Amino acid sequence: MATLYHAPNARSLRVLWALEELGASVEVKTLPFPPRVKQPDYLSISPAGTVPALVDGDRVMTESLAICEYLAAKHGSSLLVAPGEPERAPFLEWLWYGESTLMTPISRMGRVAGLPVKGEAIDFVLADARESLMARLKSLEQRLEGRDFLVAGRLTLADISVGYPLHLIAVFGIDVPLGARTSAYREGLRMRPAFVRAAAIK
Repeated sequence: MATLYHAPNARSLRVLWALEELGASVEVKTLPFPPRVKQPDYLSISPAGTVPALVDGDRVMTESLAICEYLAAKHGSSLLVAPGEPERAPFLEWLWYGESTLMTPISRMGRVAGLPVKGEAIDFVLADARESLMARLKSLEQRLEGRDFLVAGRLTLADISVGYPLHLIAVFGIDVPLGARTSAYREGLRMRPAFVRAAAIK
């Protein structure tokens, strides 16, 4: 059986959520966060010390969306939009929007807010990241007009990708206003039984 290294609310939540949607299971090993500091032997699996890491036989993967795509393909899941399907291109666009576009300012806010220094410069960086996040959420609000899911009329990995940073906004109380469509979309995703089960894994 494959093994997934996980920490609560880390990007490994995406993988757990995908697994629950797939009806698949792995052995889950929960690590203290950040594992590179609190569990140094984990560096032999993930040299950067980040989670997730999936060990499947001789294969080791450490990018959350790559792991999700690998698992969905392995199980022949409709979470993927295959080459040749009409919405393949928008699927790829929104798959990476969750990590590249939304997570960039969220990660910046988390890192800077956790620094052991305060002051005007820190406040400026946080305000800039917040403004960037607000601007980046506008395209999501537009995309959701008349849609329950981002592409193909069904839940795909694009929704899992985007749903994760939206979840973090709620969990960490990030002060950004969400549009009505984005707010309803987020709550719909977080109410899915598969997400509820995944988020409960500690």
